[in-house]
Amino acid sequence: MYTQCPECKQAHTITVEELRKSHGMIKCETCTAMYDALDLLNEGVIPASIQTPTFSSPIEAHPSELANTASKYWGLGSSFLVTLFIFQIYFFEAYNLSQNNRLRPWLKKLCTTASNCQLPNYKNIDEISILNGSFEPENNHYTFKAAVINQAVFSQKQPSIKLTLTDFTGYSFASRIFYPSDYSNRPEKLLEPNIANEISLSIAPPSSKVGGYRFELI
Repeated sequence: MYTQCPECKQAHTITVEELRKSHGMIKCETCTAMYDALDLLNEGVIPASIQTPTFSSPIEAHPSELANTASKYWGLGSSFLVTLFIFQIYFFEAYNLSQNNRLRPWLKKLCTTASNCQLPNYKNIDEISILNGSFEPENNHYTFKAAVINQAVFSQKQPSIKLTLTDFTGYSFASRIFYPSDYSNRPEKLLEPNIANEISLSIAPPSSKVGGYRFELI
């Protein structure tokens, strides 16, 4: 027996077993239309004047095929979640991880060999020591000088300096933050480990008399 697609008029040979498994519904491979084969069922063989394409019926897939499909999508989903997790760590914690003195050597090696990326400059004020500092009047201005040394095992950025002036009672009357660009000819230059660097600032005399000063690296 055979049936004929109502859309493209192509004939399809079909058996009783196939009709039973597909509950009468088949898909035409020529135009992909779904139709009820029982409504257009014909006895006998397909006439020679009618072309006979192949067709597929919506029969349930074998359990092993379903398992393979599920496994495939599970693997893709797991890979996506792992990639998303790694991206979140990189996006939110990349800088903090790069500043960890234990992880940085490994990250630097991984970044150089695997992806040829560049880690952010290392900066840890606690590993910069102040050797000495002075704040002295000089002609019509004051000169602030300090010597610092980077005690980290990595090169790091030059620090900013917060300078606070006080009167003779210890009251703070002026404060300003000086950035590397304010005191260095090469603000982008890194402080090499265990090498002293001198900082020098020329400051206009304030309106109040200076009784003392204090500074901190930030």
